Amino acid sequence: MNQFLNTASRLLLSLTLLVPVLAQAKSLEGPKKRVAIMKFEDKSNGQHGWRRVGDGMTDMIITALVKTKKFIVVERSELEQITREQHLGQSGAVTAGTAAKLGHLIGASVIVTGSVTEFGMNKKKYKVGNLGSVFSSVGGGGGIERETARVALDLRFVDTTTGEILSSEEANGSKSSTGLDLNLSKLPSLDLGAAGFDSTTIGKATREAVNDAVKKISEQADKTPWYGRIVKASGERIILNTGEEDGRDGGERFVVKRAGEELVDPDTGQSLGAEVETIGEIKLTKVLGKRLSEATSVKGSGFQSGDMIVEK
Repeated sequence: MNQFLNTASRLLLSLTLLVPVLAQAKSLEGPKKRVAIMKFEDKSNGQHGWRRVGDGMTDMIITALVKTKKFIVVERSELEQITREQHLGQSGAVTAGTAAKLGHLIGASVIVTGSVTEFGMNKKKYKVGNLGSVFSSVGGGGGIERETARVALDLRFVDTTTGEILSSEEANGSKSSTGLDLNLSKLPSLDLGAAGFDSTTIGKATREAVNDAVKKISEQADKTPWYGRIVKASGERIILNTGEEDGRDGGERFVVKRAGEELVDPDTGQSLGAEVETIGEIKLTKVLGKRLSEATSVKGSGFQSGDMIVEK
């Protein structure tokens, strides 16, 4: 009997210790956050010979983010269409001053803007004794060539509720290789990301920089609270842009917030963000689809389309 009681006590203790761990694991999963990656600007002086560096880098980061399955990544075509329609930047770039407006339109928690600050290779050729004739015969030009590629990105994370820059980070990649002289003209295209690009030294350095960028984006997203929007408010019926895709099953409560007038520095004309006020609380009552749910008011009234919802 004592042995049974001791076993039961240990089992009860194990379950007691496990409950907070399971609760923490559930809370860590949470809903996927919507992330928008704006087109990267190429500031590497264009001396490297590769084309579409900004576009290619943007596409590679988006693809890598989607593969993590941690985020809902806003389609690039959707971003470009909205920026054109709203005149938010002819190049597709967005400033902190326009991020809040763009975030309102696409429902993204974080917008990532950035630039390619370094993209190139340093090459050195070494003679190898009497073997020069051998290398010449295979097109090596009489030596062994060593090349070092380096890629650097500047990342800026913008809070789409206030338009403030949350942080700035740098992502890097560097690779070296030694072998016979490399002839890049043999590649089918010098477009970044084209066939054969990943096998080059600069391609490998680019992939390393992309992986570093994804890591930095993930870290920033983890620190940024999830939020959604009210799509429509009609009487007691409130429609939200969150649903099955975010793991909703009903009963969740949200605080409703509304961004006020944009604050602009009178000296510089730059946006300083916007004040945000809490106007009420709502409860999700019915999931309508992948990105739609219905809610009702718990506290407050006068909710409007575009109001932010933050998990309570």
